Amino acid sequence: MFWRKLLAGLAGGVALASVSDLQLMSARAEDRTGLGAPLGAPLGLAAQFQTAVGDRVFFSEASAELGTRGRLALQAQAEWLLRYPHLTIIVEGHADDGGGLAHNLSLSQQRAEVVQRRLIQMGVAPERIRAAAFGRERLVADCGAPACAAQNRRAVTIIGPPLDWAPVDPAPAPVAGDGLAVRRLERRIN
Repeated sequence: MFWRKLLAGLAGGVALASVSDLQLMSARAEDRTGLGAPLGAPLGLAAQFQTAVGDRVFFSEASAELGTRGRLALQAQAEWLLRYPHLTIIVEGHADDGGGLAHNLSLSQQRAEVVQRRLIQMGVAPERIRAAAFGRERLVADCGAPACAAQNRRAVTIIGPPLDWAPVDPAPAPVAGDGLAVRRLERRIN
């Protein structure tokens, strides 16, 4: 009985240690690559933006006009974005309205552009903002009730990479002069 409990305790400890090592390795990898945040945004800033000011603006059915709540939300977003002038954003327009694919894509583009224009009016530099239309491609709620479908009529502000961010270039390929460098590389790979 004693040995069984001891072995169970050791096995549990090993399992916990390996899980915590995986989490630490995962966190370190995200720190190095920037994959913990959308589009290479600095870790934490995207979450801070979403928590502090919110990332969504909602629209009435078949409309791309900003209401009072939408204007207030964009004011808060603009103030936050002005504190971080090195970040870029993508404004995603979404729709779940009557009509076909072309209608919903057009409406979602209008919604994204309205948000983009409003943020620019509030002082966010135009080169920091891109607008993208998704129509009905990325529904948050897939339902028939009007209150439920209203969740899909939105524009979402996504924090992107800093303006000076550039992807890391891949390592140069070995030059095959006498073949020695290629053989060394093959040895390392195999």
